[in-house]
Amino acid sequence: MGFLSKLFGYRWSLYILNNGQLAFAMHENSVIRIVGYVMGYFGKGGRPVPPWQLCLNFNRNNQIIELGAQHFPSAGGDVSPLLIQQIEAIDSGWQVRGGEPVFEEASTRKRLKIGDEDFASGRIDIHKMLAEMQKSKDLSFHDVMDKVFGK
Repeated sequence: MGFLSKLFGYRWSLYILNNGQLAFAMHENSVIRIVGYVMGYFGKGGRPVPPWQLCLNFNRNNQIIELGAQHFPSAGGDVSPLLIQQIEAIDSGWQVRGGEPVFEEASTRKRLKIGDEDFASGRIDIHKMLAEMQKSKDLSFHDVMDKVFGK
């Protein structure tokens, strides 16, 4: 977490709600970086299955945008002009530089992995990966999103 984020908190959050209750949250200063993590799940008409909801929250004034298929109209999950307009209406300075988001379970504030960081960085050790898969019982962001989208 960067110094300014420690001091002032993150600019944006993705809230993952189950039955209207906050279950998980991803925090990041760059809203477009958060959107990048979910846009592929909306591709090809994907949408959260009840009782799940995804909401972007601008943390400075707690304004929320509930994400839906209308925000990602193409099969590739591209972002719609509607979503950009909604973001700009809430946060005129939304085009900020991002870093690595933080993903946590809401009830415990336990930090969870977003994905396979070694794979993302280009360092792949298949033996380490298999060992980690066998011993890790913690959910990752992608595990949660699979539940949200009924996969």
